[in-house]
Amino acid sequence: PYVNGALYSILSIPSIREEARAMGMEDILRCFIKEGNAEMIRQIEFIIKQLNSDLLDGILESDDEDEDEDDEEDHDIMEADLDKDELIQPQLGELSGEKLLTTEYLGIMTNTGKARQKGLTSVQWSGNEPLRRPVTPGGHRTGCPV
Repeated sequence: PYVNGALYSILSIPSIREEARAMGMEDILRCFIKEGNAEMIRQIEFIIKQLNSDLLDGILESDDEDEDEDDEEDHDIMEADLDKDELIQPQLGELSGEKLLTTEYLGIMTNTGKARQKGLTSVQWSGNEPLRRPVTPGGHRTGCPV
């Protein structure tokens, strides 16, 4: 079935379809119809239809674009379904909304200078020295260069 699907897809390209016709691919496929089961015969008939079709690439491409638009519309509809009836109420004493933002976010923004100063006191670095990676404790035992 994968080979049949691949053949069908490849034969949608006009130049390949013309070359396949020139080499007598339809006769080759008809030989397989004589030997195959009902499902395989049906698939080979689809391939022969594709081989004999004169569809333009533009028609196939526009079909793909339509499918993409349909997928986007479906996604939007599903997203709306997921979001409705999902109101989350804060529990008693829990911060939410603007109060949460002002206490947490603004607190971080106003304390950044203090946090940086605290962080720099534990690691002293002068601007003249190049930065070095921290040494892994196991690295000394194995003799790996740092």
